Amino acid sequence: MQHYKKTKILLALVIPALLISCSKDPELPYDLDGTLHTFAVSVTKSTKYDLLLDAGSTGGDYYVKLDVPQNMGDYSSYFKEAQLLCVYTPVTGAVKSAIAAEGITTLPAEIKIDMPALCNKLGITAPKIGDKMQFTANIIHKDGTLVPGWTPTMGFNYRGPSFFKMADGSKFNYSATFSAAAPINEAHFAGGNTIKCTESVGSPYEASYGADITRMASSEIPAEIYGTDFTANDIIGLIISFDWYGWGYQEKMKMYINKKDYSVIIPDQVVGQTDENFYYYSRYPYMGDFYFSNANAELDTQTSIVTVTMNAAWRISIGMLNFGSDDYIFDFGTVL
Repeated sequence: MQHYKKTKILLALVIPALLISCSKDPELPYDLDGTLHTFAVSVTKSTKYDLLLDAGSTGGDYYVKLDVPQNMGDYSSYFKEAQLLCVYTPVTGAVKSAIAAEGITTLPAEIKIDMPALCNKLGITAPKIGDKMQFTANIIHKDGTLVPGWTPTMGFNYRGPSFFKMADGSKFNYSATFSAAAPINEAHFAGGNTIKCTESVGSPYEASYGADITRMASSEIPAEIYGTDFTANDIIGLIISFDWYGWGYQEKMKMYINKKDYSVIIPDQVVGQTDENFYYYSRYPYMGDFYFSNANAELDTQTSIVTVTMNAAWRISIGMLNFGSDDYIFDFGTVL
């Protein structure tokens, strides 16, 4: 892990320098007019309707909302329509995709999902326990150009760090997920124990360690987590304490699990402070903090495992030095 840590922080230091040096030159090394102009679409579940897939059935009322982040500019000159794309991941077998709705010419929009028709397109009778359907948006331009929300080789567009801001202050979502999930084993999330956490950026760099779990009281759940559609009692609030990167600091990260739709929220947050004993203090003598952001997380209710992809940074007075994106597996079913 030692070589890994040095490599990541040095890359983070070099990249801002390159960006600054490029910004000084008014002559860009590429033709900006020749690049593709497009925009992002945030996709969320409409909480007024069903939030979980009904395993073994095509019944239920499912709606998603499509909305455009702020500062996307005037896209009306080139936007023709949006399509709602379903990416179906069965518990066993290959991932499939199908267009769930098309001809969406006005945004924002709320779209009803015709589940019987969608299952027919996917070649399935109905979803099974463990299956999930993720909905994202394709954008079609007036000249026929299609900007996909997902492809088998690319995965989801805009999955990486997102700085898009929604008008209502909510988080940008590249997809909305409906799962045919087993009930949550809430005992696994009671806290007061140590679970297994695995962190990786690919097989060469992987480490497993213990993470101490504390369960929050309902009164400690911030209102912005449950919003107007849920209550604090619908949320499992957790404080996860672990020695991130093995640097000798017990970072404390807050995670929230919605018991109604099994979604997981990890807000952007400061998880710990650094001092003069920090590994890089001798080179960069600044006090700072560790900052986690742009987290995407999913809960597998059958295994009680939460998988997370998120960014981490060391923030000091001269700026924010980015460590990049890491993958984490929090195994609440494995107590150490």
